[in-house]
Amino acid sequence: MDNRTFLYSTALVLAAATIGLVSAPDQAVAQAARASAPGLLNMAEVERRAASEGIVVTEIEMENRLAEVEGRDAQQRKVELVIDRKTGEVLQRKTRQRNIFD
Repeated sequence: MDNRTFLYSTALVLAAATIGLVSAPDQAVAQAARASAPGLLNMAEVERRAASEGIVVTEIEMENRLAEVEGRDAQQRKVELVIDRKTGEVLQRKTRQRNIFD
């Protein structure tokens, strides 16, 4: 392969990657749109609700009316909460025992 072919193929790959990045939906924008739905808790409010349960939040995923929260409790155990974004109620709580590999 000569240099000109290499440059053209590299340019083609970069162009395709750029088009893919531009056309791919931005997850943060989509999540912000879900967070601002009227009558539902936004991300900051979900985090405060989890903190009131004694959880230090490491991750929040919001889907429609539910928020899935991952974090750690005071004993450093992994905790997963499912919170109703309409009422703020904790619908489910899972706690995993801490082991040396967590």
